[in-house]
Amino acid sequence: MRMFAKVGRSAALAMVVALGCGGDEEPETAETTEETTGSETTTTERNDGVQITGLMGTIDADEVRMTIEPKLTRFMRCFSRRYNDIEILGGHIHMSFRVDVEGKVLWVFPSESTIGDRETERCLLETAAAIRFPRPRGGEAEFGYPLDLDPPEDVRPPVAWAESSISDVLEANRGSLRECGSGYSVTMYVGPGGEVMAAGASTRELDGADNLDCVTDAVSQWEMPDPGSYPAKVSFSL
Repeated sequence: MRMFAKVGRSAALAMVVALGCGGDEEPETAETTEETTGSETTTTERNDGVQITGLMGTIDADEVRMTIEPKLTRFMRCFSRRYNDIEILGGHIHMSFRVDVEGKVLWVFPSESTIGDRETERCLLETAAAIRFPRPRGGEAEFGYPLDLDPPEDVRPPVAWAESSISDVLEANRGSLRECGSGYSVTMYVGPGGEVMAAGASTRELDGADNLDCVTDAVSQWEMPDPGSYPAKVSFSL
């Protein structure tokens, strides 16, 4: 089983980490490709050499990586505790952070996710929110941190469905999401008989993060096509 992690808004810094299901051993860094700042900044340099600092600060990508890397085992536990219910669980999540001048997380939300299980996503975000980062330079800082986890090696992956294969379902059920708003990406697992086993969601906008439970609760009630004898996994946009 492998968990992959990379740091930086432009994904310029990457590492590959292999983790087991138990223990608190620190993960092993297998690859580092390039350094990056890991956050946007409004700091500019005038022609006279005077530095102008805006509202946003900077935090070095190496500092982010070295802070999060020892916590990867905790992130792994968010997956492993759900394997009894969803043994095919796996996927990608990109967590978008903002930290204050002391390094405390002000907010973190899933700007991308194909994990397909809101409970796991919530656990990952709660774990991330508890992390204390080094103090940014120049003000509050924003950055992204992606994680990828494949299903266990001894488990057959789910059947992959294209969004087009459920277009009729999407058209028939969009009304059930009226209260949740729009602008979401959803991933779900569909079991034999068309039952939704689990669903997760992400949003590109911070304002949409409060409605992710609304979205996953709604889509979990949908009647899906029958995948046959083995579960399917599908991602779609709303």
